[in-house]
Amino acid sequence: NVAENSGGVHCLKYGLTTNNILGVELVLMNGEVIRLGGKHLDSAGLDLLGVLCGSEGLLAVITEVTVRILPKPETARALLIGFAANEAAGACVAEIIGHGIIPAGMEMMDKPAIHAAEDFCQAGYPLSAEALLIVELDGTAAEVTELTSQVRAIADRCGAQSVSVSQNEAERLSFWAGRKNAFPAIGRISPDYYCMDGTIPRGKLPETLQRMQQLSA
Repeated sequence: NVAENSGGVHCLKYGLTTNNILGVELVLMNGEVIRLGGKHLDSAGLDLLGVLCGSEGLLAVITEVTVRILPKPETARALLIGFAANEAAGACVAEIIGHGIIPAGMEMMDKPAIHAAEDFCQAGYPLSAEALLIVELDGTAAEVTELTSQVRAIADRCGAQSVSVSQNEAERLSFWAGRKNAFPAIGRISPDYYCMDGTIPRGKLPETLQRMQQLSA
């Protein structure tokens, strides 16, 4: 994780690996063992820990990691939001962030991914949707209730076809099951595929998704 500066579905709110490590022990190419960082989030001096994180093993071999431990949120709830078009789902993402709401996790799937995931693990996804958003909100019970109401209102304004809210922990995990199994689900269809990451300004997300769909036709 440190070598790749890995993230995950919760990196939107809680950051990548670099935001959650305090220190490391590492071995340099000459065999010297050194430590970077410590027990505090920001140590004095140059940010060598930041340079190492994401260096893909080119600078050293990491043998020990000291990480931040965060308290578990009181409540976590996931919303499953279906749309008739990728552009509408992209617009909803931009609207949620634009309103100052930072979900614990937010992921989007298009129709081929929805069907592949549903066939693989039966997560209960709406197969009629062209695009699907999974939005997770966490915090105190009152905070999550208020944020859920706000996200539902934004989704409705963006033309959501369906909105489901997890009622318990098992259902929340079920909502995420399809997304987290997307790679093996696609692997059942084609053993060879490319996985690409991109950075898109949120205001350009609907336009980008539309163009991607055109190129894939």
